[in-house]
Amino acid sequence: MQATKEVIFISIKIGVPRGLYYYKHFPFTEAFLTELGAEVVPSSETTKDILDKGVKYCIDDACLPVKVYHGHAHKLRNTSDYILVPRLTSVSQNEYICPKFGGLPEMVKFSVPDLPQLLDIEIDLSRSGKHLKKSLYKLGHQLNIKNPLKIKRAVDKALTAHQGFKQSLLNGNIPNRVFRGEPPQESNKKYTVGVIGHPYLIYDDFVNMKLLSKLNDWNIKYVTAEMIDPHIINERCMELSKRMFWSSAKSIIGSALYMMDNSQIDGLLIVTAFGCGIDSIAVEYVENALRRYYKKPFIVLTTDEHTGDAGYNTRLEAFKSLLDWRSENEANVPAHGRSVYSR
Repeated sequence: MQATKEVIFISIKIGVPRGLYYYKHFPFTEAFLTELGAEVVPSSETTKDILDKGVKYCIDDACLPVKVYHGHAHKLRNTSDYILVPRLTSVSQNEYICPKFGGLPEMVKFSVPDLPQLLDIEIDLSRSGKHLKKSLYKLGHQLNIKNPLKIKRAVDKALTAHQGFKQSLLNGNIPNRVFRGEPPQESNKKYTVGVIGHPYLIYDDFVNMKLLSKLNDWNIKYVTAEMIDPHIINERCMELSKRMFWSSAKSIIGSALYMMDNSQIDGLLIVTAFGCGIDSIAVEYVENALRRYYKKPFIVLTTDEHTGDAGYNTRLEAFKSLLDWRSENEANVPAHGRSVYSR
């Protein structure tokens, strides 16, 4: 009897740099590509070597997160058949993302040597949500998937995964724990602080020097923008005199205004990247509002490739000391009028 020849299918490997949009859209990306039969290969967590490679190959005046992204792309060059670097123009109607996201494919392609082919579809939802599906069908065709039903199933699975991911964050979890299949950490803490900033700053433990772990060690619960209902953020941004058309700035300002008014939030930590144009507007607005109208303790932590642990930890310790002082002396703070925090 003649033996049946076994057919072995070897899937292509698609690298996904662990930076920028990774912390908001990786479950969507992974579900879509996996359903198409590809093997998704995220780069490793950020290290000093990855940062150094990013600094080496990226343009000098780019912000830290963009440099880190270049380092992650370099890390994937020998482990992937393709690297997914989408051109993110907009992820919400009538809103836009940082221009560097739009130019990222060219920046990576012409800066980092020896890369495999880039998958650089454009995502632009500024006018219509239909553009997303068109772009995903285009990506499927680039991967030689001719069956439109297979692509549709992949789109549906990706959307389902994305909704589940967002719900996990609303329930108090953070991206890295969701990716590892871990539940949210316990919430019974002495203080609760709002941590404000872009996801690629807040959730990258190397970039923020393990900020969230340090808060946990100090028995401090943290709340991020991703844990707040987007409708609340939108409503708070309607208080602005003009419409905020930068999605990330809208998230920062809306979540900060909510946290300022929330009596359960004891203080605010604002994390920003040196040289970020959007942060120069959003963080300045938040800082001015905190100084003029709110008297909660806050601190702005600015990071770049030269930021060191010593000064960073000193500022965090000073912030914690202020929380302790306020907790011990709450009865001495005036109930109305100018308080001890006024300048």
